[in-house]
Amino acid sequence: MYSFKEKKTHFVALRNPDVAQYDLELLAKEVPGFPQLATFSRNPKRYADDILYALLDCATREKIREYRRAMIAKEAEDAGEKKTKGPATKKTAEKKQQMPEGETTHTEETGPHDDVEKPEAAPADNSAEELKQALEEAEARAEEAEQRADEAEEARDEAEARAQETEQALEEEKKKEPAKETPEKSKNKRNTRKSTGTTSSTRKSK
Repeated sequence: MYSFKEKKTHFVALRNPDVAQYDLELLAKEVPGFPQLATFSRNPKRYADDILYALLDCATREKIREYRRAMIAKEAEDAGEKKTKGPATKKTAEKKQQMPEGETTHTEETGPHDDVEKPEAAPADNSAEELKQALEEAEARAEEAEQRADEAEEARDEAEARAQETEQALEEEKKKEPAKETPEKSKNKRNTRKSTGTTSSTRKSK
């Protein structure tokens, strides 16, 4: 799905052990027969990197982020419902125990306590908003890390290109330089000149 370089970049940007359980669920949906699902399910946080690396072979970066976001929002809603239901049920049970039997029907019919219990929903809403805000901040940090990784890759590619250019320039300069004569060849030439000079002198004496 992704090249090695792209996969490495997305892996660095998406690394987050806190959402390893969601990544494992998505991996099980995408590849139900994945051989290491049983091993990963024992401790998802421990195998978070392995899960994410395997997931990038079968799911896009956008799909992974969307699934994480949806699962975090769902958990926030479930937590909010539990918080609102918990205190309300406890308080109504306590009030029923305190009030006489004859007055319990009156309170249930009129229900004046419903208005009192409504403010309990505020902390749940706040916690859901905090979770969403934390997720957005994590995604922003992931995008920044991805941008930095891309910039580092580009800088490295540019450095490699410059190194290749300098090597090519050096090779061209070496080719342009004239081949220097070895000292042995120059000595041989001098000896031949001297020998030719002696033969000419002997001929003149004759």
